[in-house]
Amino acid sequence: MNDEERCDEHRRFARIDAAFRAGDLAELRAALDNPDDFPNNPGPLAIGRCLEYAIYHSPVPFIRELLEAGADPNPVDHAGFPPIIAALSCLTPVPGSPGRPDVHEIVELLLAFGSDPNQRGHNDYTPLHWAAGTGDVKSIRILLAAGANAALRTRIDDLETPLELASKAGHDEIVKILESA
Repeated sequence: MNDEERCDEHRRFARIDAAFRAGDLAELRAALDNPDDFPNNPGPLAIGRCLEYAIYHSPVPFIRELLEAGADPNPVDHAGFPPIIAALSCLTPVPGSPGRPDVHEIVELLLAFGSDPNQRGHNDYTPLHWAAGTGDVKSIRILLAAGANAALRTRIDDLETPLELASKAGHDEIVKILESA
């Protein structure tokens, strides 16, 4: 790839990213060249699936708009971060990102649109595993109310349940909640 092609690719990425951040569906479609399978089309490598990128970078009303437009809340190819786990990963600030204050709203929205509360992701975690490991009591309650299965074990590494994970992490309040689930 020559310099001009790299510059063109950067401009395309910047246009797509700006549409996500602004929550502009028409501009996003145009920046992606109006694909027939929108919003489930794979975007450029740095973007990936529309719903996942929106979870990381877009306002909640835009995430809703994508779901209403048919974004799949249960994608098979999710690179270890299905939508609910992608949202839960935004709770913790990391260098360059302060974390999202609206994560619980996003999780509830995804569940309302049929996102599987037991979908497996990174390290074979379910969303309940993720929330138990990070100590997120509110997400635990939301996920259990949506039918998350507290008895599911990871199928790799320690083969643990969310309860065992919470116990190892010292999240006593979550242990009590999961023991009664």
